[in-house]
Amino acid sequence: MVILSNGNLENVNQGIAKKRRRALVAFSQSNKSVIKFDVPKYESNLQIKKWVQSLQDQGRKKARILRKVDCNRKMGVIHGGGFVSRRDASKVQQLVDDCGYNVATLLILEGRDFSYSPHLAYRRCFGLFLWPIVVSGEGASGFHLLVVRTFVVLKNTSFGFVCTEARQTMKPFVLLVLSLYFFSVVGQLPSQDILALLEFKKDIKHDPSGYVLNSWNEESIDFDGCPSSWNGVLCNGGNVAGVVLDNLGLSADTDLSVFSNLTKLVKLSMSNNSITGNLHGNIADFKSLEFLDISNNLFSSSLPLVIGKLSSLQNLSLAGNNFSGPIPDSISEMSSIKSLDLSRNSFSGELPVSLTEVTSLVSLNLSHNGFTGKIPKGFELIPALEKLDLHGNMLEGNLDVEFMLSSSASYVDLSQNKLSSSDSKQKFLPRLSESIKHLNLSHNQLTGSLANGVAEPVFENLKVLDLSYNQLDGELPGFDFVYDLQVLRLSNNRFSGFIPNGLLKGDSLVLTELDLSANNLSGPLSIITSTTLHSLNLSSNGFTGELPLLTGNCAVLDLSNNKLEGNLTRMLKWGNIEFLDLSGNHLTGTIPEETPQFLRLNYLNLSHNSLSSSLPKVLIQYPKLRVLDISFNQLDGLLRPGLLTMATLQELHLENNMISGGINFSSSPDQSDLQILDLSHNQLNGYFPDEFGSLTGLKVVNIAGNNFSGSLPTTIADMSSLESLDISKNHFTGPLPNNMAKGLQNFNASENDLSGLVPEVFRKFPNSSFFPGNSKLHFPNGPPGSTATPAERSKRKHLNTIVKVIIIVSCVVALFILILLAVFIHYIRISRSPQEYDTSKDIHRHPQPIISAPVRTTDRGGALVVSAEDLVATRKESPSEVISSDEKMAAVTGFSPSKQSHFSWSPESGDSFTGENLARLDTRSPDRLIGELHFLDDSITLTPEELSRAPAEVLGRSSHGTSYKATLENGLLLRVKWLREGVAKQRKEFVKETKKFANIRHPNVVGLRGYYWGPTQHEKLILSDYISPGSLASFLYDRPGRKGPPLTWTQRLKIAVDVARGLNYLHFDRAIPHGNLKATNVLLDTTDMNARVADYCLHRLMTQAGTIEQILDAGVLGYRAPELAASKKPMPSFKSDVYAFGVILLELLTGRCAGDVISSDEGGVDLTDWVRLRVAEGRGSECFDAALMPEMSNPVVEKGMKEVLGIAMRCIRSVSERPGIKTIYEDLSSI
Repeated sequence: MVILSNGNLENVNQGIAKKRRRALVAFSQSNKSVIKFDVPKYESNLQIKKWVQSLQDQGRKKARILRKVDCNRKMGVIHGGGFVSRRDASKVQQLVDDCGYNVATLLILEGRDFSYSPHLAYRRCFGLFLWPIVVSGEGASGFHLLVVRTFVVLKNTSFGFVCTEARQTMKPFVLLVLSLYFFSVVGQLPSQDILALLEFKKDIKHDPSGYVLNSWNEESIDFDGCPSSWNGVLCNGGNVAGVVLDNLGLSADTDLSVFSNLTKLVKLSMSNNSITGNLHGNIADFKSLEFLDISNNLFSSSLPLVIGKLSSLQNLSLAGNNFSGPIPDSISEMSSIKSLDLSRNSFSGELPVSLTEVTSLVSLNLSHNGFTGKIPKGFELIPALEKLDLHGNMLEGNLDVEFMLSSSASYVDLSQNKLSSSDSKQKFLPRLSESIKHLNLSHNQLTGSLANGVAEPVFENLKVLDLSYNQLDGELPGFDFVYDLQVLRLSNNRFSGFIPNGLLKGDSLVLTELDLSANNLSGPLSIITSTTLHSLNLSSNGFTGELPLLTGNCAVLDLSNNKLEGNLTRMLKWGNIEFLDLSGNHLTGTIPEETPQFLRLNYLNLSHNSLSSSLPKVLIQYPKLRVLDISFNQLDGLLRPGLLTMATLQELHLENNMISGGINFSSSPDQSDLQILDLSHNQLNGYFPDEFGSLTGLKVVNIAGNNFSGSLPTTIADMSSLESLDISKNHFTGPLPNNMAKGLQNFNASENDLSGLVPEVFRKFPNSSFFPGNSKLHFPNGPPGSTATPAERSKRKHLNTIVKVIIIVSCVVALFILILLAVFIHYIRISRSPQEYDTSKDIHRHPQPIISAPVRTTDRGGALVVSAEDLVATRKESPSEVISSDEKMAAVTGFSPSKQSHFSWSPESGDSFTGENLARLDTRSPDRLIGELHFLDDSITLTPEELSRAPAEVLGRSSHGTSYKATLENGLLLRVKWLREGVAKQRKEFVKETKKFANIRHPNVVGLRGYYWGPTQHEKLILSDYISPGSLASFLYDRPGRKGPPLTWTQRLKIAVDVARGLNYLHFDRAIPHGNLKATNVLLDTTDMNARVADYCLHRLMTQAGTIEQILDAGVLGYRAPELAASKKPMPSFKSDVYAFGVILLELLTGRCAGDVISSDEGGVDLTDWVRLRVAEGRGSECFDAALMPEMSNPVVEKGMKEVLGIAMRCIRSVSERPGIKTIYEDLSSI
């Protein structure tokens, strides 16, 4: 047997002398000496295993300590070779309490077989649980057995005892008893596989179902050492072969390498949980792994280069996590991979060509990432490829003709990219490969016509073709050669002309879905006889004439937003439709009473027509109707009693009609599933019935603009799900009900005659929820935001008006005096001789600002020059409803950022520049640049002298400096930001931070090209790409000088998505906040209005004072997050970026500037508060830009605007409730 002496222990100690350690002590009672040696303090078995390996490398025998050492634990003593089992644990505890010995644990040594004196041998102890025993010698007469309370694991090891230095031989009897003891507990010690699983179990923070935590325990181990009875564990031949923990809601923070000890692991699947962690280089240890699925979790980091070492892996899914960075080329070494899914992450860069070398690939999904560049050639060479999904990226370039012709893939999805057509505008697509059955190219930039392309059997073998949301035009082809096409989506293009007869008639096609919505198609829709067509969407076109006489077997029919006219009698011959939308047409007449064939109808929208007469009884007889919308018509008569108690109806919209009478219930509403009820702006009267309290599922109730009277029933408090209640513009009296639902978010009771004390649940709502009207209502401490009575408020409002007039008059007078002063100083200066006053020299001698110096320019050698003296801006002010943020900024900082004129860097004086009153400028320009000019890449070669000679145009000014457009001699345009004096950090920090920007490359982020460091404090320049034609602010705000017509909704939504994508790149790929997001820092490209964010991360280049000043500037302009205003040392963060982005979304929706002060009932409020108030009142749509109103007639546009408004409101919540930009980007992309 193996015996350790003092010397042996010292040798072990030498191997671990440099690590953290605790003493392990063995007592010898024969000579009272104590043998000590150290072991590392390790927290996990994996770390201990590595320590053991280090001992082996040094030529020593392997040792494994498998539990954290505790030298302060007292252990009991049993004489005479006795044993204590686990059943006697209480006795052991009693002995421990009475004993003074200190023993930590048992040292296990792996060596050759050992024998007793003659020979007793055994070869292995396979994974046993036991109370480990330490033997210490007591002369030659006997042994003491010390029972240690912790357990150890023996795996393929021999058992050795720590003995005294005397190396006394153990008696055969003792060894025999010990051996029998170990064999009696065989099958009870945990194996290496079990330890790995238990390590993962320790990482689990939350297991809602107890699937793992309640099942994975040491008592339930099979005889062969594999816990097949543990939930989610699969065994094979005594080893763990699979771990399947999908859809359990587990929350854990782990490292996948914890499973690397499972040497026979074939399948690891933990999808749809909340597990965090990353992939390290030791993922290569999974030699036998064939299936790895950790999709829909919270894993992050980049893909390690050694991922190619997973040579046995056949299925890899990392979808729905936070992985980032490029795909390494080593992925081509995965020789067995068949299915690779990296979708819905933040991967970036170009698609590696090495992907085309993975010849075993059957399915490749890289969708919803940030990949850029062109699709590499060679995918057609992958012989087994069946599915290629690259949608939701930023890929560009022309479609790969060779791939379309030769690909073996049957499923190809390249949608939601920036792909364009080939140079040929006459033929959109070449002949497709016979293998392609499903082709999705929607949401790209494809142009051209389909007509010539389908003259040949181009789409002969297709089953699904989606070309929607492109720029295709011309007439639709006849699809004469298409026999297998089942789904055809061509919506949101520019197709014109008639619909080919073959698409709607007869059995020539097997089409089941046809979507031609949002085009320029026209003509009548006489008849639809297709027997296979199940879904037909022809909405938002220019179809005329009457409704079609027949609709075939269509179950989904959308003919909304056309120019159809006539009555609804043709519906009598239609089939069994499930979804019917005829809204937004010119239909007249009555709703037919006899349409019993609509037994499956679940959605009916007839809104925005000119229908008349009363509601037909047949509506109540539709057994599956969920949504009924007949709003904005001319219906009259009474409200059908049974409508509100239909078992299936969830939404009822009857607003803006002429329905009269009261609300009556024909039966108990207990079974009603109604959630949204809008009866507003009708002629309903009478009392509000008590039965409404039984409609407990109602979330939205709007009865505004009717003639209801009497008191509100107390049962309304029983509507526990109520979120929005509008009873305004009625004749209600009496008090408001108590105990209303706490979830009530929107409330409006204005223009009634309510009285009494306002209950506490309503006091969170603004004044506009109660006034005007309700003069008898009173609050304990006055109305919200005010302690004054209505008469006092009226008087105060009158006084406020007087004060405003006085302020305006004072400003005009002061402005006039300022102008006179500026003219006087200008006259004095130009009357002096050059000897008396040399401006350029004075600037360098006196760096202090010179107040009220006018702008002077001159033409010197073709370049315009400007004085570097400080300028004082003047501005006009008029008593309008909106005070612009430019004017607010001028009032605070003394300049207007919207002015532009041509300048160069030279401070020479010259003639006065008329027509512009520019801003006060603390930036000082030297005569020429003589410092150091550094570029972050090799794409530009330029000297400081050449930059000095470049003509420049002022683009804008901010708190930290001025931006110029510089035109170089070679025609290259640069955007140069001249930092104000004292703003930049010290050179070492400045240079260090600037170099971090070198690798920032993204289509929605303006690239930084270099920087200039001059010899004096005021000579700090940042160079970036110049983007034309200008910023979002110059295109969006309705002010003089706006560039171009108002932006369309499509353009605004695209800009929002582009900015979100750029921020997502900065946050997740670069891990840096923007810090200065505003409309003037969103630049638009000329060609496709592609939005790119600029001036990011300037706070990293500025001092703390400069950063604070920048944040104050953002506060003035309306973009500062509330938490930054409350901080003494504010610093931009990811969440403050989200807030600023939410403000930009509000600007896009409203067309207003974030800094505008808007007049309202509550006085002047900023943009965010104004929108909050309108949304709280249920009038969010009133905030939308009037320029978008014509487009809002399209329900798709209106729905999208409301969704964006909801996203914006989430962005401007409190910091703890704000979502991340990744979530916002995904939500916007889905609109």
